[in-house]
Amino acid sequence: MSCLMRLFFILVGVQLMAAASIQFIFDLNAVYHSSDEVFWREFFKELSTRPPFYIMVSGMVLIFIGVCLPRRKR
Repeated sequence: MSCLMRLFFILVGVQLMAAASIQFIFDLNAVYHSSDEVFWREFFKELSTRPPFYIMVSGMVLIFIGVCLPRRKR
């Protein structure tokens, strides 16, 4: 894998993780406004069925691919 391809995977993975974390914050804000307290167990159960969780997982996979796959041999 070339250096530019690795850099591309890492940058796309970071962007996906940043977008997912912003969506997590909005979801947490929506849950907090609907009730007085945040029930963390119910919140994480709900988040595992929403797209931000899977966006974050895909970003982590892309970062892992960009960091851990070896460079091509000459």
